[in-house]
Amino acid sequence: MGTKISGWLKATVASVALVAGIASGGQGSLTAASSSAATPGDHAPACGTPAAGHARCGAIELLNPSQNWHPGPNAAAPSKRPGSGSTTTAPSGYYPADLQSAYNLASALNSMTKPGGATIAVVDAYNDPYAATDLAAYRSTMNAATDPRTNLTGAKIPPLCSSTIKSGCVTFTKVNQSGGTSYPKGNTGWGEEISLDLDMISAICPNCNITLVEASSSSFSNLNAAVGYAKTLHPAAVTNSYGGSEFSSETSYNANYSYSSSSSGGQTAVTAATGDSGYGVEFPAAAPKLTAVGGTSLTYTGTGSSLVWNPQTVWSGAGAGCSAYETMPTWQATSTFDVSSVCASRQVGDVSAVADPNTGVAVYDTYSEPGWMVFGGTSASTQIIGAMYGLAAGAGVEQPSPAGLYQGTGVVAVTSGSDGSCGGTYLCQAGTGQLSSGYAGPVGVGVPDGVGAFSTATAGTLSFNPSSETTTAGQPSGSLTVNLSTPAPSGGVTVNLATSSSGGGFSTSSTGTFSHTLSLPVAGDTTATEPFYYEDTVAGTPTVTATATGWTTGNLSVTVNPGALASITVSPSSATVAEGATQTFTATGADSYGNPVGINPSWATTGSDGTVSPTSGSSTTFTAGSTSGSGTITATEGSVSGSASVTVSPLASMTVSVTNGSTVRKGPNYRTPVTVATADATTSAPLSGANVALDVFSGSCSTGTLVSSGSGTTGSNGQVTFTFTTKSQGTYCALATATYSGYSTGTSQDTFTN
Repeated sequence: MGTKISGWLKATVASVALVAGIASGGQGSLTAASSSAATPGDHAPACGTPAAGHARCGAIELLNPSQNWHPGPNAAAPSKRPGSGSTTTAPSGYYPADLQSAYNLASALNSMTKPGGATIAVVDAYNDPYAATDLAAYRSTMNAATDPRTNLTGAKIPPLCSSTIKSGCVTFTKVNQSGGTSYPKGNTGWGEEISLDLDMISAICPNCNITLVEASSSSFSNLNAAVGYAKTLHPAAVTNSYGGSEFSSETSYNANYSYSSSSSGGQTAVTAATGDSGYGVEFPAAAPKLTAVGGTSLTYTGTGSSLVWNPQTVWSGAGAGCSAYETMPTWQATSTFDVSSVCASRQVGDVSAVADPNTGVAVYDTYSEPGWMVFGGTSASTQIIGAMYGLAAGAGVEQPSPAGLYQGTGVVAVTSGSDGSCGGTYLCQAGTGQLSSGYAGPVGVGVPDGVGAFSTATAGTLSFNPSSETTTAGQPSGSLTVNLSTPAPSGGVTVNLATSSSGGGFSTSSTGTFSHTLSLPVAGDTTATEPFYYEDTVAGTPTVTATATGWTTGNLSVTVNPGALASITVSPSSATVAEGATQTFTATGADSYGNPVGINPSWATTGSDGTVSPTSGSSTTFTAGSTSGSGTITATEGSVSGSASVTVSPLASMTVSVTNGSTVRKGPNYRTPVTVATADATTSAPLSGANVALDVFSGSCSTGTLVSSGSGTTGSNGQVTFTFTTKSQGTYCALATATYSGYSTGTSQDTFTN
């Protein structure tokens, strides 16, 4: 497989300088962007226009990193040539942590914890003499690094083995297209491509070994030879971040650009970039038995635990379309993604990931370049997807055929954006509504959600034993295990436990510390995890799941009952009740964790003039007596009580006045107005809404004859006016009685003559 990397001291020195740069450059005040669209920046392709029969690499540099949608705190100054960057500033562009989060890779990364579990073969043209040292520096800097803009922390990235393969490191091997160590001539543009490719493999599959196969030139004949040699190594994937215009004899190369699935030769996926020139088809992406990778723009809102990845959109540079020479593969023609309505030949692409340079990734390159740069292009997305095949292979469940992508699971559709003009069809336009599945040429079936779409559907199922469990809040369950329907592969499986409950946790000991998630290794050829326990402080029926890459999720039916009654709360906690008025109180019970507990308490009142009725039940009504003072309302069940304070307040006094205007009226049947006014006796404030009853007597109010009655409610001025008709001349008396909540009854009278 060729020689191992050299120049180890140089890589170590470079990585130390980089770490120091991040420490000094990442201390500023950072605010994450929240827009869902990227602002175009100044770009430059790493490779120029190819000659006939040659390919161009798919790396695109963002010349001014400060134009990045996701800029670093010390983004380099503008430069109109590739290579603006610095070894002394924190990287701009997305970190591994960001990509791992955006594509939901935590479970897959947990399932591949041992370095060297799979190998990715990267095919590029020409030589990058600094490939090893630059890669070592990138991996050292990005090892469990936290992006200061998103506040996300990535997985551990093990170092490269220096000269001897050993535990705890991964291998990097560089060979020519025949597997030898006589390398091609150098090329700085392809050197940038190589750095981008190797860094993205490391970001997505940090435990994957990497083999770089350098073709003698960018001709398709040399690249095809390099791919052919790469496949003899039986890696998890062969990645190809380059392409050129289709040509009539391209089908003669299809054999090498096809996935392999063999029990003797291993399983190898093949990925290829769809291109960076917008709508149009390139080769080798058009080859019918590889995974053609398109591109998206990737943005987010918030930071850390509140970060949300916005729906990805089509990157306008991604290639797409209908091949002129390749036939449609069976898995594309017969899938639920109804892709045969516009084009009957091979359709490009299959799947996608971030490729927009404006939402680009951090890359480190010192071959005629000063260090950190920001790159996009479908080169980035092609390596991201290739590395996901590596994650699946590391868990023993890789499905190298693109057919897995077309099963409708493990992907998220991209529904907006286009890469050019194609008559409004799905070949270039996402979200056209023509395809119920969500397929669109520039992005294929969508973007990955984990690595399920790259995994076999027959790895097996997970189940809990026992399948149901009932427990009490704060108390551990009985002993539980997760069983595998078939033995774990030789490399083992990591089962990840999770719960939907905020108060739930797992532990391998009934008396141990419980954590919200737990990963349990299952050794190769065995079928069960070690015993564990579940504890929850929130009563209910939480969803408890067991997941493993490539395995069908297992579910545990859990019922968490509340604990013993620990407290009673009376509502309201305090009330002031006027003499003779009422107030309802309600009691609720809870266990020591705040879970509701049904109760039927007894009620009592002490220290205040009043009574409660009923004396048991979930609620009672307090009726205040005629004596003011303070006391307590108490609800009791067993030895647990809860109380509320109650104050009986004296009734306030009101003033009432009655006026009828003139005191002398002449003649019978005269309509006489009478106005009653109410007010607070202390503040003289009008009482709006007071109830007033008015009685009119012939003669005096005490001995006269009642001749008329009426009632009304005072307005905002505290007054209400009545009108009555006198039948004959004589003396009359108008008596008003006013009532108002919290006030004692007020009366007043007035005498007039008709």
